[in-house]
Amino acid sequence: MSDSERSDSFVFNKHSETNPNGKQTQHRCNPYLEDVLEGLSQWPMDVAKPFSIFLSCLKSQPGQEPTRYNKNQNEESK
Repeated sequence: MSDSERSDSFVFNKHSETNPNGKQTQHRCNPYLEDVLEGLSQWPMDVAKPFSIFLSCLKSQPGQEPTRYNKNQNEESK
């Protein structure tokens, strides 16, 4: 198989191809992943709760995402 045949049949990001305006958009759960990465960069690390919310977002239907993790809100409720 030549390189040109391979590139014609392989779509790198098939989900961005269906966007009508042709622009790539971020995944709907991207902000939840940012919460996980922010928890990894802090000491003490705060990963368990943001990661479980991120997984819940991935399992949810579009438009039914869980509320975002807020470290300050969770500390106040303790």
